[in-house]
Amino acid sequence: MPTAAWACATPPKATIRAWSIRPALTWQPPSTRVVPSTSAVRWAMTLPSAATSSSLAPASTCTACLTAAARSNTSPVKTRSWVPAWHRASSTVSSLVVYGPTPSTTRPTTSFNLDQKMPERVLREMSLPAFESSSKNGNVAMMMCAFQKVNGDFACESEHLIAQILKKEWGFKGFVQSDYNAVVHGFEAARAGADLDMMGYQMNSSVLKPHLDAGDLSAATIDDKVRRILKQIYLYKFDSKTPLTTHNMNSSTSNKVALNAAREGIVLLKNQGDLLPLDKQKVKKIAVVGTLAKYSPPTGFGSANVMASHYVSELSGLQQIAPNAKVDFIEGLSLDPSTSAWTTTDATGNEVQGMKVEYFSNTNWSGDAAVTRTEKHVDLDWANDKNLPFESNTSTSDPYTSKGSTAGELNGDTSSTSIRYTGKVTPTQSGEQVFKVRADGAVRLWVNGKKIIDNGDGKPLPGNSIPPTIPEFAKINLEAGQSYDVKLEYSRRAGYLSTMGGLVGVQLSSASLNAPQDLSGYDAVVVAVGNSNEYEGEGFDHSFDLPEFQNELIQNISKVNPNTVVTLYGGTGLKMSDWIEQVPVALHAFYPGQNGGQALAEILFGKVNPSGKLPISIERNIEDNPAYASFPKFDNQNTLTDMDYKDDLMLGYRGYEKKGIKPLYPFGYGLSYTTFGYSNIKVTPGVAVGNTPIKVSFDLTNTGKVGGSEVAQLYVGQQNPKVERPIKELKGYKKVFLKPGESKRVTIELNDRSLAYFDVKTNQWVVDADTFNLSLGGSSQDIRLNAKLVNSFRQELSTTTSNPLPRSALNSVLVEKPPVKTGGVFKQTVE
Repeated sequence: MPTAAWACATPPKATIRAWSIRPALTWQPPSTRVVPSTSAVRWAMTLPSAATSSSLAPASTCTACLTAAARSNTSPVKTRSWVPAWHRASSTVSSLVVYGPTPSTTRPTTSFNLDQKMPERVLREMSLPAFESSSKNGNVAMMMCAFQKVNGDFACESEHLIAQILKKEWGFKGFVQSDYNAVVHGFEAARAGADLDMMGYQMNSSVLKPHLDAGDLSAATIDDKVRRILKQIYLYKFDSKTPLTTHNMNSSTSNKVALNAAREGIVLLKNQGDLLPLDKQKVKKIAVVGTLAKYSPPTGFGSANVMASHYVSELSGLQQIAPNAKVDFIEGLSLDPSTSAWTTTDATGNEVQGMKVEYFSNTNWSGDAAVTRTEKHVDLDWANDKNLPFESNTSTSDPYTSKGSTAGELNGDTSSTSIRYTGKVTPTQSGEQVFKVRADGAVRLWVNGKKIIDNGDGKPLPGNSIPPTIPEFAKINLEAGQSYDVKLEYSRRAGYLSTMGGLVGVQLSSASLNAPQDLSGYDAVVVAVGNSNEYEGEGFDHSFDLPEFQNELIQNISKVNPNTVVTLYGGTGLKMSDWIEQVPVALHAFYPGQNGGQALAEILFGKVNPSGKLPISIERNIEDNPAYASFPKFDNQNTLTDMDYKDDLMLGYRGYEKKGIKPLYPFGYGLSYTTFGYSNIKVTPGVAVGNTPIKVSFDLTNTGKVGGSEVAQLYVGQQNPKVERPIKELKGYKKVFLKPGESKRVTIELNDRSLAYFDVKTNQWVVDADTFNLSLGGSSQDIRLNAKLVNSFRQELSTTTSNPLPRSALNSVLVEKPPVKTGGVFKQTVE
């Protein structure tokens, strides 16, 4: 994903569409007709260069795909089919190539400085197909080269990737721009084929002219770069740049597309006893738990983090769809700095709400405080002038502050500031209480005299050009009704971001992990858990475990109310094995966009039949993941310099099958409120003939009582491979809507590349003479039909002329039809 081109500015509000994983969840190509006018990344239009006036569209890279929110899925056939559709507008395919490490089990990691060591065959078969398809089928304007190294060379300095593969073999006609500040050596990048250095610090005239004068770099090379950039400027009419003010960043069309993407991308993981859909006639009381349900649907940290022009939270979505039901938000179980309750004693000895706050004009709480006052909440934001310690911001009418014993001001340098908060907390529930601190610096928290949080020097993650503000949290056993001393010390540090989901400031919140008994009186309890911009995003990865002891919270709630519905948020899979057997319903919303709350409510009450399918496998435990065994163990982010992909081609579901490991939820999985039957498979022709299309046809029937969409998935495996190959791989799929009892004859097309592997020795794609097993079903582990396909003669396919997409798939992503209404839900049809 692109980085902080506008980190120092405030981008305009726009439509928040679901993150880049959404097309993989819906298993449909995106509607590109509205992409250029809907993403706030169009903020790039305000940059000086007209060449940047484009859609910085989602990351197409996929490697281990375990945790990074910007990644799409573990199936190259999916990205290579929907990425060309996305990039029919002027846009940048990001980021060439293999961004992101696999996850840490305990702490965040940064991916900016890794050397990603990947065998050529894995590179060609797993990571490059989406870029190849964008180049050959999508007429993409730009490709973005990544920060990290690939097999020893920085991605932006790799002649093999840019000059040889992208420009020569694939015939890419656009230009290559770097991720922001990703060029390390200007001459090497220019020689390798990079055309534009964002932001121009390395590959500029002062760096390149000496090499031109010395003959190390030819004028023809520079001319080629200029021609490529100018061609796109004129092709997309950026020579007369349209002012940003005329650009509708939140049209009704884009809002509708955002809603439909959310509806079709939410994955129903479990529905025990058919608790869903909820019955409006019977469900009269709903409890909602979790701050993620209270505000704008969460999204990850980084350049795709957008300020919504409007949003529908999960809480408001439920209130809107069930206006006659009592929908209560349970504050005591939700970590929220704006509502967490504290008390302190004022100058007259009376107990008042809030904390005593002492501001120091230094970083070590030394000397006398420059400002002392009482604040209702610990929720300071330096960037947005929220609750700042200045006389002009101190008022008894301010809901966050009231004048204390002194009302001085800090010195002008607020970056050299430390703050001490002291007060009391009185739990309403006995048992474990979780405390959470988020701050751009060093923090230490004591509860009842015991230090429970200490993040050391508090400096940003090393080597990360867009450092996130990651919370610290801890738990302690407390008694209801008893007051406990709380002391928080915070010392600010430089280097953090206030934009893209970051925070420059400090927040403290507290909540119970024990469910109150009155939750048993609700007809359903909806618990929103998972990740957000606080724990996951661009340039760093998260733990596999749920944050903030949310696994314990779910278990405790399910003991009180058996009708517990869990909504997961996040970029990929999270650990569920601790609690999944104790709850009847679980959904994975991923990052659903601004209308995610409405879509979730519609699914919970049956207005929309869920149709999302997992683009990943979700393991029971992190140790089950095929990549875990080869992932380097480390104690500090600085010690991790290389990422060696020892699992080779066995990424994702391929590795699970090879090792005989059954994931908790397999690739391609997703429940519906109806059922589907498969029958009458036929392969035409049954013997492969050159590049003649191979058509796999079958009957698909809705055998249930409500309309719904099924994603039929076609997997291919070579029966007697001469080289190592996965048991089977997804090579085609089709999403089909069917009314109750309706049947359709469905055809999925394959081509010669669908059967091929990459031969490193000959630098060609090869199809062996062999029999190929075709498996068709609703997920990688739900195979309903099987067939055989024979290839009689060995075929060698050129990297230049062969296409990763079958002809019918190519047509489907290039021919778009208007929206049609089916089953009460508007759907963008692409056929």
